[in-house]
Amino acid sequence: MEPVRFDHYLAGVVGLGLMRHWYADGDTNVTRMAELADILAKADESTHSFEVTPMERSVGDGYAEWAATYDGPNPMIDLEESVVVPLLERLAGSGLRALDAACGTGRHAQLLDACGCVTTGIDQSPEMLELARRKVPNAEFEVGDVEDLPFDDGAFDLAVASLALCHLPDPTVAVAELARVLAAGGVLVVSDPHPMGGVLGGQAFYGGVGRGRTLSFVRNHRHHASTWLRAFAAAGLDVVDCVEAPFTDEQIASDPSAAFHPEAARAAAAGLPSVWIWELRRAA
Repeated sequence: MEPVRFDHYLAGVVGLGLMRHWYADGDTNVTRMAELADILAKADESTHSFEVTPMERSVGDGYAEWAATYDGPNPMIDLEESVVVPLLERLAGSGLRALDAACGTGRHAQLLDACGCVTTGIDQSPEMLELARRKVPNAEFEVGDVEDLPFDDGAFDLAVASLALCHLPDPTVAVAELARVLAAGGVLVVSDPHPMGGVLGGQAFYGGVGRGRTLSFVRNHRHHASTWLRAFAAAGLDVVDCVEAPFTDEQIASDPSAAFHPEAARAAAAGLPSVWIWELRRAA
């Protein structure tokens, strides 16, 4: 089997930038075609020909390896937090019982704790939880499964599940569990990679792109609006709001293709939603 090479990825990004705007500007199309020709001409050069064949890891193994560097710099996390942090600051309050589900390193648990919530975090990764406990010593953390939460019905007033349900082929069971542990009138915030964000590969990549570097990923399943809405309705959750946050300049600039063809990278991704954030309320 032929390896995946860096020039394959470059050609894909430039081609996507061409496809998204081919009808608008012939001069720009000529530029994209010239970039494709340049990539083909450099196929044997070391800057383009190195292998980047990504290695898929399980959720457990992937996050064990990724834990130490997960928090950043990570432009996607920065985008997600630009929406979720103000939302949680509005919803959180002293004495509220709050759950950070699939909490990872405790990014949002730290915020909930700072807002005075009685905070609990749960995650499948002991390695991520070790970092969370250091970060938020006041919170309670335990290993667990978001599809089988070890909490009583109605145990929380507020819950957040951040960039995690994408790792499930279907989020329906997890959504039902999150709704179950919410008190009547409680609020759930879910953030997840947007299906349109998959245009640049769409997986939870970590490691690096470069000669001698290993690129790994945990698989993201792209859940469409119909899947989410059916899951929310089945769980008795009302949609309060949905934000579709577009790719930021920082995300686009951080893509490896931008180092070679920045205009094409922008043409491929700019204006497309990268993550979406749902605000949901359990019916009283």
